[in-house]
Amino acid sequence: MKQPIYIILTLCLALSSCGMTDVWKDWENEGTMSEDRLRPSEVKALLCSGDGWKMTYEGTTFFFQFTEGWNVTSDTDETMLQSAVETDYYLDYEGEDRVLLTIVGNGMLQYLSENTESTLVITSYSDSEIRATGQENGLEMILTPATTAEMQQAQEAKRQAIIAYNKAQAVELLATSLSNGLLRNASSSGVIAHYTFTRDDSNNWGINISYIEGTTLTHESYTMSIDTENDEHAVLSIDGGLTVNGASIATIYYGYETGTLSTNNTGVTVDASTSSDMLDMYNNSWSTHVVDRSSICEAFSTLHSAQLEFDDRSPRNIVVCPGDSEAGSWWYVMFHIAASADDNTGRIYFTNTGIELMFGNVGDNDIEAAQTTFKPLLDFCFSEDGFYMYEDSGYIYVVSPTSNLWFRMG
Repeated sequence: MKQPIYIILTLCLALSSCGMTDVWKDWENEGTMSEDRLRPSEVKALLCSGDGWKMTYEGTTFFFQFTEGWNVTSDTDETMLQSAVETDYYLDYEGEDRVLLTIVGNGMLQYLSENTESTLVITSYSDSEIRATGQENGLEMILTPATTAEMQQAQEAKRQAIIAYNKAQAVELLATSLSNGLLRNASSSGVIAHYTFTRDDSNNWGINISYIEGTTLTHESYTMSIDTENDEHAVLSIDGGLTVNGASIATIYYGYETGTLSTNNTGVTVDASTSSDMLDMYNNSWSTHVVDRSSICEAFSTLHSAQLEFDDRSPRNIVVCPGDSEAGSWWYVMFHIAASADDNTGRIYFTNTGIELMFGNVGDNDIEAAQTTFKPLLDFCFSEDGFYMYEDSGYIYVVSPTSNLWFRMG
């Protein structure tokens, strides 16, 4: 009997691969479930028919467009100003009278302050309505068909709302969440300079630039004016323009529609990633990095040749081994780090929360020796001024905002 079964299965798979039919889709517990059961395959066909679907939930109208390839794009009306989200979806069933529609990562629902859902428990469906409740909170969630014209109208209303919001908030955003970042080479993504916008009590604006040439870190300041009257973008004009690492920039634009920064030089992009973004990477996905002695400021170039690590332990540490391994006198000293970030200034701060000795000799003299040998670098890392920390071409750079001290790690 094995050979006929094998032939039947092969034939079924061949028909399926030719796109003729999905031979398995209605075989779910065929022997025990009734013909009137709710079927995921029918729900999928319904979701992928027409232009899209809409749902009013928690005061917001959500729009969904499902594809046969298990992708879904979700968007909202102007009550949410976040961009549309594209993700995957999948279907399952729970008994005969429930089909589970799960949107991976919650789609646009992730931006709700409460009662967000990723899985809709569908209890009935027709061409005109899909009735469901949220699996997590049990609230009603009803999908009805949406036309292309209706979705386009909502998208345009949302676009205008985003522009109006960003224009109204432009000055405050440029002074806070967008006030610092990196100028990068558009073709290579390499860092040209770190920038910081400044504003004094008299509303006078400026831009501070920090950049490395060779082993020298340089800080420069320029006055700047801001014009928010344009309907497309705010214009940040740098008095006299600036040239850094071969790149010239006279104007920076803040686009109201995109909420992003750009420059008048197409070869220079603006990376407005925050110090919190870097701190999140440092705290969560950091791998051990070693200070690169071939690329470092002059003040640190004469430090003890022992390897300096910024490790991936928890808590994070600066690890040094200042002893003489050939003489059999060596030890590891670990300076425990607590890190914080200030997005308004772009700075990261390290605090030394304790010192631990590992292996080799153990004693206060060993700790004192390590503190003395690496004092310049430790003082810099634990300074009240903090530092800028960014990625460039696979390296992590640690750069002073106030002095000429810096180093990189690989």
